[in-house]
Amino acid sequence: MAPPPPSSATLSPMGGDVAGALSALGAAAEEARLRRQAFFAVVLAACCIGFSPIFVRLADAGPAAIGFWRLFFALGPTALWAYAEQRAARQRARVAALVATEAGRPVVPYRLVTPRQLMLSGLAGLFFAADLIMYHAGLAITTTANGVLLGNLGVVFTLLLGWLILGERPSRGLFVALFLALSGTVIIISRSLAEAGAAAPMVTGSALGDLLCVAAAACYAGFMLFVRVLRRGDSRAPSGLGTSGLGGGMVALLSSASGMVICLIWAIAAGETLLPQSVQGLLAVVGLGIVAHVGGQGLTTFALGRLPAGLISVVQLLQIVFGVGLAALLFGEIPTPAILFGGALLIAGVLTVRPRS
Repeated sequence: MAPPPPSSATLSPMGGDVAGALSALGAAAEEARLRRQAFFAVVLAACCIGFSPIFVRLADAGPAAIGFWRLFFALGPTALWAYAEQRAARQRARVAALVATEAGRPVVPYRLVTPRQLMLSGLAGLFFAADLIMYHAGLAITTTANGVLLGNLGVVFTLLLGWLILGERPSRGLFVALFLALSGTVIIISRSLAEAGAAAPMVTGSALGDLLCVAAAACYAGFMLFVRVLRRGDSRAPSGLGTSGLGGGMVALLSSASGMVICLIWAIAAGETLLPQSVQGLLAVVGLGIVAHVGGQGLTTFALGRLPAGLISVVQLLQIVFGVGLAALLFGEIPTPAILFGGALLIAGVLTVRPRS
């Protein structure tokens, strides 16, 4: 006599596994919650990165030296993050080893970081250092408005490279969000250019400075993609770039350390002023390290484990809105109606791509 069917089959008209379906639904709900959490982390990251132009403006060292001190002061908090993360990972590995031993399965040894992950982290640091050096150098020989606009072309580069290299095809909604966000960006910067031209008609941005800012945007997109590969651990990436997922703290630590070394070598080779020349300059580079890098880039690295790089780059355009508000608060630069309209378009673009419940 055949055994009776399982209770789950009798409860389902299709004979499926109800418990399995509920488990899948629960996993999907948890994934959605983590994606929303990552989205709000990127919004906060954009606010932190919005402090960068102000801190760079107050710093009194060379372009690469500013990048070195930014990464140097970020190492301590980043190392604590990586340590806490790896400690938790070791505990999970011990539990997994015990379960595997009891079940008679082979135990997978715990590894802090693989050679491939180390290489990719170094490349991420190289691209980030290049972004800092070229952007700081470009800002010195072009207008701030030009630098901010061209620096945010990293959104376009990240979308295109993420699509072509990582296979993260942008959705129609993401293209709409990009159009809204870039439209707001153009309005804000064009207004700034108009005001600068009215105040000093003979002042124009340097073509070399503009090119450096564009190159910096491309380098930042490269940094975002390498971090995305490290965080998501996708073996489908071409050219052997795929690897198992690495924690955000370890990615931030390794990429920051390699970028710091590259900035220092460049600063020494270029004969830059290495040490801040005032207390204000020292506090500015400390602020860059703690607020812009630990807060801004750290939260971005965390979010790259859950969200596509292109989506994150669109949300990061909020840093322009935050920068305008901060300038109004600190320097009395009250935004005009045109800038407020541009900011509204930016926010609309960000709201378009936010993860839904």
